[in-house]
Amino acid sequence: MNFSRNLKRIFSFISAMVLTLSFAASVSATEEPIDYGQLYGVVNIDSLNVREYSDIDSPVIAELKKNTYVRVNWIEPDWVCVAYNNDGLMGYVSSEYINVFEGEIPDFTSAPGQAAVDLAATFLGVPYVWGGTSPAVFDCSGLMQYVYNQLGYKINRVAADQMKNGIAISRENLMPGDLVGFYSSPGSGYVSHIGMYVGDGMMIHAPHTGDVVKYTSIDGSYYSSRFAGGRRIMY
Repeated sequence: MNFSRNLKRIFSFISAMVLTLSFAASVSATEEPIDYGQLYGVVNIDSLNVREYSDIDSPVIAELKKNTYVRVNWIEPDWVCVAYNNDGLMGYVSSEYINVFEGEIPDFTSAPGQAAVDLAATFLGVPYVWGGTSPAVFDCSGLMQYVYNQLGYKINRVAADQMKNGIAISRENLMPGDLVGFYSSPGSGYVSHIGMYVGDGMMIHAPHTGDVVKYTSIDGSYYSSRFAGGRRIMY
């Protein structure tokens, strides 16, 4: 009798385990996979070790220089798995020393400034805060400085001084990535606002308090009457 009862208990336990595993498998099969192919990273330190595993004691298999662009495969606590060369070889880098962005790696084979436009576009919708210089909040010149710093170009902090960087470009010769400056009032001679030309008469900029990073036409009456000129940083 006891043997029969024990056999029934064992059978019930096995049946319950089978049902549990079947349910877990069905849930796992319906989960939406995460597409890590739409992330890329930019190295933010002079030299970054790539390790074989996500461990500080793991062997170093490569070294990346500052401003190197890499494909991000996935993210772990404190570590980012990257494809660090064109052959797709993978390794791990410290998450502290790489800035991760959504989207595809900018196309550097097109207009040189297109990389700046692509990076700036990842901050669309970020709130304007005067003095803001980080991806959380930007003012107009803070956005320009941050984007170009990420690409390895050091430019001045405020709009008036940024109009001294690079080379002067006329309205007719603007290309994507060029800085576009605007006077505080028509003909005032003082540049108080700056944006980045994206093409087709449009710029991306952080306008003012209460607004967000967005696209705006430079041909509208407000900005066209205050246009101070363009500056090409990448050439």
